[in-house]
Amino acid sequence: MYILLQLIFLIIALVLLERGSDWLVSGASDLARYFKVSELFIGLTIVAFGTSAPELAVSLAGAFTHAGSVAIGNVVGSNIVNASFILGISIFSGTVFVKNQTLKFEIPFVIVSQFIATMLFLKSNSLDFYDGMVLLSVFAIFMVYVFSTSKNDVKISSEEKTHRLSIAVLLTIAGLAGVVAGGELGVYAAINFARALKVSETLISVTIIAFGTSVPELVTSIRAAKKSKNDLAVGNIMGSNIFNILAILGLSALSGRITTDTPITGDLIFMNAIGLIAFFIFLNKQRKAKKWKGLLLMSIYLFYIVYVLL
Repeated sequence: MYILLQLIFLIIALVLLERGSDWLVSGASDLARYFKVSELFIGLTIVAFGTSAPELAVSLAGAFTHAGSVAIGNVVGSNIVNASFILGISIFSGTVFVKNQTLKFEIPFVIVSQFIATMLFLKSNSLDFYDGMVLLSVFAIFMVYVFSTSKNDVKISSEEKTHRLSIAVLLTIAGLAGVVAGGELGVYAAINFARALKVSETLISVTIIAFGTSVPELVTSIRAAKKSKNDLAVGNIMGSNIFNILAILGLSALSGRITTDTPITGDLIFMNAIGLIAFFIFLNKQRKAKKWKGLLLMSIYLFYIVYVLL
């Protein structure tokens, strides 16, 4: 009966994720056209921060209950999932390319942000209040940059049907609610299975919880890639990673010193390496990633899971 209940939860979660991602992509695209801002701006802010809500809730809960392994492991694991598996499956699902601005600024900002967080953690194998302030300051710089470029590369297509503003807002809110609720429900069911196996808190955090809280990014980016909304697909992933590493870790560290119950150096190195790999994947004249590169990224994530389990 217990297993059947978890399966029912998973089915409900999948339905919420499928419907929610469709509404979110549609509503977010309409908002970009209505306010005449770029879809990349919407992807880096509304969509990215909304789909990162599960990571925010999990990491803050971990920090304030002195479960640092959950707070840190969830963020590091989520960033690895986003830049490898989710980006990989998005590339495999549709044609994904990035703008020159994205290759020069946004992707390097993700790489630099992750490196800063890594150095802050490794100096004492923990994060404290002052580290949190540094991360939040870098996040503030990112937000200033994003708003300053919101009007860049705005495309208004008369051929594409646009909903009224009220409908667009409603679709965006309902979509965010659907993907967040679906992700939370999926995580709940997955954690119950994992805890029954009596595995470590850090292992659960960097694998099941990290993947589960990244499901909103997964379904939203795949949906966006299939609809050829490249800026939403890539912007969602980059924005989520920046929000995770700077805002979520920064806010978590404000609660006091947080650390992990097992070494996480290897995971941090992997997080930084996958960021560099993602950058080089788009480093070509077309700034485009072929399907085999998507398979490569997914394979790297599977390698990481094997590394963690061993």
